Amino acid sequence: MSKPSVYAVVINWNGLGVIGDCLRSLERSDYEDLTTLVVDNASTDGSPDLIRKSFRSVRLVETGENLRYAGGANTGLRLALESGADYVLLLNNDIEIAPDAISELIRVAANRRDAALLGPKIYYHEPRDLIWSMGGSVSFWSGKISHLGLRSRDVGQYERVTDVDYLTGCALFVPVATLRSVGYLDESYHMYNEDTDWCARAGRLGLKCVVVPSAHLWHKVSTSSGGGLTPYKVYHRIRSTMAFFRRYARPYHWFGIIPATAVRTLGFALKGLVTGKRENVSAAVRGALDAAGKKGRTERYG
Repeated sequence: MSKPSVYAVVINWNGLGVIGDCLRSLERSDYEDLTTLVVDNASTDGSPDLIRKSFRSVRLVETGENLRYAGGANTGLRLALESGADYVLLLNNDIEIAPDAISELIRVAANRRDAALLGPKIYYHEPRDLIWSMGGSVSFWSGKISHLGLRSRDVGQYERVTDVDYLTGCALFVPVATLRSVGYLDESYHMYNEDTDWCARAGRLGLKCVVVPSAHLWHKVSTSSGGGLTPYKVYHRIRSTMAFFRRYARPYHWFGIIPATAVRTLGFALKGLVTGKRENVSAAVRGALDAAGKKGRTERYG
C-alpha cells in the first residue's frame, strides 16, 4: 500500500539568509513521498536564484508580486491539490524541521479524522529547547490570542496530542479534505491571524486543530517582519486581532474586549516610550484606530 503524498509548501519573501537551512532540513526528512514547493512572493534579495542553483529538486513558483502569507499559501495549496497531494505542509521560510516530523504528523493524522489542521511542537531556533508554540488559545472575553507554552523550557510537560483553539501558520499540516470542507486562507487579513481565522472556520464545522508534540520544528522568529517588536509588527498585530474578533465575537464579548484591548494598546505604547522606540507608540495607536474603522495614514505599514 502506497504512502500518502505530502507537499511541503514554503512561503518565501526575501529569505536569502534562512531559506537554505529550511530546504536542507526538508531534504533530511525520513518521509519518502515528499515534494517540496517554494512559492516566492517577488523576492528581490536573490533567494530565487539560490533555490534554482542549489536546490534543483525543489519546485519554484514565482508569483511576480508580494501576495503576502495567505496569498502565497493559497497559491501553493492549489498547486499541491492539482498535483494530487494527500497532505500539504505549509511552512515559513525561517524554520528547520526534524527528520521524523512529517512521519509523526502523518501518523497522528491517520488516527484523527476529525482534525482539519495539525501542527508540530515549535521551538525557538535558539535556545533549541525553548518552546515558541504548542498551539494557541483564543479568549473571546479579553480579545486575546496567544501561544501556549510560549518561552517555557521543554521538560516533558507537553507530550500528549492535544486539541487547541488555533495553530500558527508558521507550520500547518493540512489534509486536502480540509480544503474541500473549510476552504482556503482568507486573504483579506493583511498580516497575522489568517491562521486563527482558518482554525475558527474549521471549528464551526465541528473539526479540530491538533498539536502533535512528537513532531519537532525550530523557528527563527519574526524574520520577515524585522525581528523583535517593530512598528510594522505592532500595527498589524493589533489591527488583525481586532478584525478577527469583529468577525467571530458575540456582542456581549465586547464588554470585555474593548477595555482589555485598550489596556494592551497602552502597554505597547508605554513600552515604546520606556525603550525609546517611539515609532511603536504611533504604530499601536494607528493599529487601534484603524481597527475601530478610523482610518489613519496606514501606508507606512503596508
